Amino acid sequence: MDSIVVGLQWGDEGKGKVVQKLSRSHKWIVRFSGGPNAGHTVYHGNTKMVHHLLPSGTNENFLFISRGTLVDLETLNSEIKEISKIYPDIKERLFVSPYCRVITPIEKWQDGAIEKTKGKNSVGTTGRGIGPTVSNDANRVGIRLFDLFDQNHLKEKVDLLAEISNFGDQSIADELLSQFEKIKDRVLDPKVEGQILFEGTQGIMLDPMYGTYPYVTSTPTIPSFAFYGSGLKSEKYEVWGVFKAYTTRVGSGPFPTEIFGEAGDDLRKRGSEFGATTGRPRRCGWIDFPQLEYASNVSNVDHLVMTKSDVLNGLEKVGVCISYDKKIIPYDLGSLKPTIEYVKGWKNLESSEFADFISAIEHHVRRRIKYVSYGPSEEEIFQR
Repeated sequence: MDSIVVGLQWGDEGKGKVVQKLSRSHKWIVRFSGGPNAGHTVYHGNTKMVHHLLPSGTNENFLFISRGTLVDLETLNSEIKEISKIYPDIKERLFVSPYCRVITPIEKWQDGAIEKTKGKNSVGTTGRGIGPTVSNDANRVGIRLFDLFDQNHLKEKVDLLAEISNFGDQSIADELLSQFEKIKDRVLDPKVEGQILFEGTQGIMLDPMYGTYPYVTSTPTIPSFAFYGSGLKSEKYEVWGVFKAYTTRVGSGPFPTEIFGEAGDDLRKRGSEFGATTGRPRRCGWIDFPQLEYASNVSNVDHLVMTKSDVLNGLEKVGVCISYDKKIIPYDLGSLKPTIEYVKGWKNLESSEFADFISAIEHHVRRRIKYVSYGPSEEEIFQR
């Protein structure tokens, strides 16, 4: 059976290690949305690596960066070089769709300029050029990978994009072509056969249609986009929703269960909550049952996976948001008043208090937690 892995909060849920765990029973790992704004941290043996563009598979998988993914060629080549030290045959197993949108220095410059102009209303993007690349593509002036097969055509498109953007650097086309040459032979849509694992990025609450707009990402994060974004079909699949035992978010936007002061700092230190892509400290808060239920319903989740359960070990009490004063509406989340209760903390994951915590989540979200993660590597997951 095929699988789709998505995050059920605001990203950073630990999807990478879950993908790596499930990859053992799949032939293909496919990225279908997002771009280098993602940061999936996985361990290949004893080597830690943050996957921004490469799917989080192993030496047993074929990897496909499909058409819904935004590609930064420099980032991609850097990752290939790094992981080649672990898997020398990585390029032979990697395919990149020629339909992928290309992030250029123009979009990165636009990203910073737009955020600066917004001032206090800035979203807090990663600065990787994601939003402007999507916008330029919608305006039919963006660059796709297939444009790089024709140098003259590419230079015409880059000149037009630079003129529209008031960007003066004329060396962009040459830089793109230089990076493209390194992966040119891997830019093709492969014939995908065998079980597929679709690797989602960010989280459901960052989806541009179903999340906390305008504080969202620029490409869909919901599992139903996996097929449109990849160009692939699946006759039978299951959806895995990943969430933390608490909640985090990076950047601006509503966060009803956010913890401030020393308690928030303590949770951040406990969980090493700093962005894998930006290095920014993450905002931390208690787990949010209504939010999890909403995200699970939108995603039609079959199985839940809880990560970072061990981070809360030893706390005297743990906060949980059990309800809001009205029905959850993502774009109006900032106006909702949460009801937060405190349950007894647990010493370790064998404690009865932790079992009660799991039962409470399953009761409110109305789905079963199949896996519990308690560390950074794929081995540190147990099945319930």
